[in-house]
Amino acid sequence: MTEGTSGTMLLEVVARVRESSNVVSLHLKVVEGTFQPFIAGQYLPLRLNLPMRPLATYTISSDPGDHSGYRISVKLDPTGKGGSHFLHSQAPVGTRIAAEQPRGRFVLPDDHRPVLLLTGGIGITPALSMLSVLARQPGRPAYFIHACRNADEHTFAAEITDMLKHAPHIKVVVAYAEACPDDISHGRCQIVGLLDRAALRKMLPLDHYHVLLCGPDGFMSAMRHALVGLGMQGQDIHQESFGGTLPIPAVHSPKINASQHADAARAGIVVRFQKSGKDVIWDSANGSLLELAEAHGLTPAFECRAGICGTCMCRIMHGTVTYTEDLIDSPKAGHVFMCCAVPDGPITLDV
Repeated sequence: MTEGTSGTMLLEVVARVRESSNVVSLHLKVVEGTFQPFIAGQYLPLRLNLPMRPLATYTISSDPGDHSGYRISVKLDPTGKGGSHFLHSQAPVGTRIAAEQPRGRFVLPDDHRPVLLLTGGIGITPALSMLSVLARQPGRPAYFIHACRNADEHTFAAEITDMLKHAPHIKVVVAYAEACPDDISHGRCQIVGLLDRAALRKMLPLDHYHVLLCGPDGFMSAMRHALVGLGMQGQDIHQESFGGTLPIPAVHSPKINASQHADAARAGIVVRFQKSGKDVIWDSANGSLLELAEAHGLTPAFECRAGICGTCMCRIMHGTVTYTEDLIDSPKAGHVFMCCAVPDGPITLDV
């Protein structure tokens, strides 16, 4: 890495903290390049140079106001995929890792509306950064609701208690799916069992919230359904998936039949998925090419959904695209990263 290259840094692990049996936090300081500020909720792309994962992303769990470095908190993936095994077992203090500038759109909105942080499991990591900011905004009501399996998997409980001891405007509620008899009496959790619409209705006053939703897929799907059922608008629910495919709630564009094809082609919005034999209409409401494919029942491989890992790369057989993210690495010639690309006009993909 060349020192001083815009947005690039060389980081060193200066401390490791075991948060639970399967989560470790790494504290990283910049030793080459310049510290790049971040917004609460953004992630840090790391160049791990592993055979199957040269670049991986991890949410920054530290305070954006602390410019001494970054903290990432990593859950060990039991399948051994990705970079979590390397960071857990092969990144002791002193390890140096190249990194790109922080990025990501799942961020704390910069206004004065009330906030609901709703997290499950390791989805707590962006909330840690967001809570540090909200604690300094006493005029902004906030609710932090966290769900996990039990006390053994309830990471960062003491840190959050200490962070919010002078922030009475932030209400914290914890739900354990598998609680011990004394968890409630000792204040470790306030709800036993799974969160649902009824539980959310009891604890949340009516208001116009920014909702920041983060966690595993099943949790995300259930919570979004519950929130919409309580009258919250879809555009106010911002979400980040920690644990696989994010369910697509609706199909926004119909499949093109033969009589529609000519008109759609003239409008410049036909996307052909060659291998699957599907021609569909695209418009700006459809999101990326990956989201369009998923909405029509296709399951292209992906991981980061941010144009970083390259997992969703496919061949363009015809047409061109525009990228909605600043790419760190370009796809190879004649290919496209589906997760952050939109078509410039009619396009054919080898999918």
